[in-house]
Amino acid sequence: MLTNVENRIQESFPSYIDALKRLVRIPSISFDNFDQKFVQQSAEAVKKMFVEAGLKNVQFLLPPSGRATVYAESLTSPDKPTILLYAHHDVQPTMREALWNSAPFEPEIRGDRIYGRGTADDKAGIITHLAAFKQVREMLGDKGPNLKFIIEGEEESGSAGFAEILREHAELLKCDAVIVADLGNFAKGTPSITTTLRGMSAVNITLRSTKTPLHSGSWSGPIPDPAQALCRMIASLTDERGNIAIPHFEDGLVPPTAEELASYRSLGYSEKTFRSESGVLDKVSLTVPEGEILESLWRRPSIVVTAMESGNRSSAGNVLQDCAYARIGIRLAPGMNADRCSQMLVDYLKAQVTNGLEFTADIEDGANPFVTDTRHPFFKKMSEAMAQAYKNETKFIGCGASIPGAELFRKTFGDIPILLTGLEDPECAAHGENESLYLPDFKSGIVAETLFFISLA
Repeated sequence: MLTNVENRIQESFPSYIDALKRLVRIPSISFDNFDQKFVQQSAEAVKKMFVEAGLKNVQFLLPPSGRATVYAESLTSPDKPTILLYAHHDVQPTMREALWNSAPFEPEIRGDRIYGRGTADDKAGIITHLAAFKQVREMLGDKGPNLKFIIEGEEESGSAGFAEILREHAELLKCDAVIVADLGNFAKGTPSITTTLRGMSAVNITLRSTKTPLHSGSWSGPIPDPAQALCRMIASLTDERGNIAIPHFEDGLVPPTAEELASYRSLGYSEKTFRSESGVLDKVSLTVPEGEILESLWRRPSIVVTAMESGNRSSAGNVLQDCAYARIGIRLAPGMNADRCSQMLVDYLKAQVTNGLEFTADIEDGANPFVTDTRHPFFKKMSEAMAQAYKNETKFIGCGASIPGAELFRKTFGDIPILLTGLEDPECAAHGENESLYLPDFKSGIVAETLFFISLA
């Protein structure tokens, strides 16, 4: 069976790459300050692929933002399990385009990787689901499992309307399990199922001292500098080891079990590898010892300043700025709550304000952490399918990133298996410049999902 599946997918693989290229060429950035017509164009392209593939009931499910989620289905029998297949067709901004080695929305194959925004995150996930469906339909006909597709259009910008979509269409989307193809492998060629996700939240802080910017020679001294004040406030959030100073911030945190810690150690992840993959400068010391790197990434919270602004670097002058701004991101470990922690961060910063500076805060929509139970038989079937496809042992890992949909699926459908898979790897530069997809793993991922579907027949 494995050889037959591999041969079939090898024969069709060029067409899968072409389909991925067509999606990557659409700059479907789902943030408000970008042209949203491309998100709609991307949804139309996915819908067209689904219709051409013979999927039924293909339609848009619209959140309040209008960024369409695409639904489709292939229902074989009520006696077969129903698997909901998730991915997203929107992408992150391109960041600094001057640092790209090829145009971000003109996919280019160099060596064994294809480069372009959305290649790994997450348009390859869409093609993986679609390709596996085609293979199973051609091989098994109506003997395969029921498959439902849900391809979101605003995951990268926070999934603000996804909960509403799930509530409104819960009966349509009803399923026995979910595959979220939006994560990655621990390393190239190492198949991985993610079992924990950190949550995320962010707050936007503005500190203001004057009505307008002022001549720094004429006015500085008596008037407090909002930029320096904001820097002191931010610096008070953590110590030099990154430990968060907000009282009771980590109350409720669920530490990893002894078994989980042993699993992390079995991965053999070294500080040398971490430095190489992250690009940490040689003289920069880490905040944790080598043995705690994965625990820190997957099971502890962190606070990161994702943007700061006071004036403009390209037009800097001798000015006492009227205000300073920072966007502060929070990554939340299992057991923590996004709403609670966001408010605690705001309250803590507000208490640090000096000299009566005007303080304003805006809390963005957040996502709670996620932990899944791997004892359901579907996890064993998926693990075995991945091991066959990749010809390597499947690893159960954590992830420091967030997938808002994972916890939303649980709230909607109850305690069903939610399998977190994907095709990112440490070299893929998801969210950064020169994002890419490792083509051998793309092929193996399609083989694995096909074998999983066959195992359910």
